Amino acid sequence: MKNYEDIINDSPFILNHLISLKETHDYYLKQFLKETEINYSQYYMFMLLYYEPDVNQSDIAKACFMNRSGVSRTFSEFEKKGLIIRKINPNNKREYVTTLTEKGLKTARFLEEKEVEWDNMICDELNLSRGELLDLLSKLSMKSLNFNRETF
Repeated sequence: MKNYEDIINDSPFILNHLISLKETHDYYLKQFLKETEINYSQYYMFMLLYYEPDVNQSDIAKACFMNRSGVSRTFSEFEKKGLIIRKINPNNKREYVTTLTEKGLKTARFLEEKEVEWDNMICDELNLSRGELLDLLSKLSMKSLNFNRETF
């Protein structure tokens, strides 16, 4: 019977390696999410608030492949936990301006630190810096996106 390492080493497809990276990353991340009030399904939406502070709920829903009501429910949870503050946008009464509280910023910085640690561990034996690897992955992602847009 093949073990997991053999399957990874013998895989002829990029996608298998990307899936393996995602799964091992998720396992790593979940160990640190236990120390926060964020669950895994909320993680990307929470970090998007950290990296894109002016983003609205509709944009978050699109970026996280969710519907607006799901984002709204999650944001209500974040508010109850003291991680965010939502105020009605004075320029658009149907939209909220959402900001991280000090507690939310502390949580996001902790999770960002763990992400950078993981990234650096992944890059440790490569002849690429973290930035170079991110640039390469970004190019691959955009190539795939553009291919699908042009083809289908």
